[in-house]
Amino acid sequence: MSSISTPNQVKAAADVPGAVFLDVRTDAEVKEAQLSRPFHHARCSLDDCSELMAKADQLMPEKNAPVIIFCRSGRRAVKAKEVLEQKGYTRVLNAGGLKDLTYL
Repeated sequence: MSSISTPNQVKAAADVPGAVFLDVRTDAEVKEAQLSRPFHHARCSLDDCSELMAKADQLMPEKNAPVIIFCRSGRRAVKAKEVLEQKGYTRVLNAGGLKDLTYL
């Protein structure tokens, strides 16, 4: 599994103008709990990231802005990070699971 970014890396990226938080959890998971700051949502599972691939350019038009991805545990964020990097995004961070983001 690709490493999860450190809290300091995530905090620094979050402070960059234009930084985007991306939740790749299921719709049901998003309804259960949400990040306390604005975020975009596009589902991505270990088997299927088609929604993320379809929405990425619309949700995140600036490919050089930081994209901070999170899910429930960090596993789906690994896959989403790979997908975005293949699409040309240059500053993608895996922030792990929503429960890991209490420092924001």
